[in-house]
Amino acid sequence: MYYTSFKCKRCGKEVILLTEQLNSTLKAGKYISCSHCGSKSVLKETETDDLREVMKARKYKRNSHGAMEQI
Repeated sequence: MYYTSFKCKRCGKEVILLTEQLNSTLKAGKYISCSHCGSKSVLKETETDDLREVMKARKYKRNSHGAMEQI
């Protein structure tokens, strides 16, 4: 599997990580946190080979700066 999806308990936003990088971070004794609010309480949701499958689970749009936003 290439991608792992997490949902933050605090702000409710989604974080998508590469599974390989996630595993190396956890092996190094570090933790995963939300990139939006910094909370350590994240729930693992889905693991998939295709990023499009993860993106279909939620709705996204581009903001005025061109970055993807979850709505």
